[in-house]
Amino acid sequence: MTRTALLLLGLALGVQAALSAQAPMNLDLLVDRRGVYLHPETLEAYTGPVVAMWDGVNVRERGTLRNGRWDGVREMFFSDGQLELRETYESGVLDGPFESYFRTGSPSDKGTYRDGLLEGAYEAYWSRTQGDIHAAHVGHSMEGPMGDPAERGMWSGGQPCGEWYRFLPTSSRGNRAGFTVNYGPCPAGGE
Repeated sequence: MTRTALLLLGLALGVQAALSAQAPMNLDLLVDRRGVYLHPETLEAYTGPVVAMWDGVNVRERGTLRNGRWDGVREMFFSDGQLELRETYESGVLDGPFESYFRTGSPSDKGTYRDGLLEGAYEAYWSRTQGDIHAAHVGHSMEGPMGDPAERGMWSGGQPCGEWYRFLPTSSRGNRAGFTVNYGPCPAGGE
């Protein structure tokens, strides 16, 4: 490796280490200007770790901002400390895996974003306590056993594609019913 490349690598690692060593800023103190978080004193875009608390004890939200926008993993929690959502950002845009949970801790849905659009495999689950599936884009309101799959399919560029499996709740006889919905084919390599 050249001396310049080593110097640049060392500089990048040093910046990353400095960010991770920095004490988190209270997210509630930052000024939110259309999704860009600004330092309250300088009104400059904030860079560094942030945290927001429910009651001074339980974390409500945490992650890292770079130039005022979410960057990396962002987590949100219910007031009892249970994880509600974990999502990944790249320069303020959803980009990477996400997973959400019901208050009980059971999975709600999971998938991946690429450049702000759903992409690839996706799964949603039933929650008896909610009476529906958590994913807002699915309009069903049928109740199923908590943790059972509600639907499974593929996304491409934010659009459902290929064959999707939708699962109905277990009947009183213990039988599960399901059906498929066919969308346009997924691009090659997407299924």
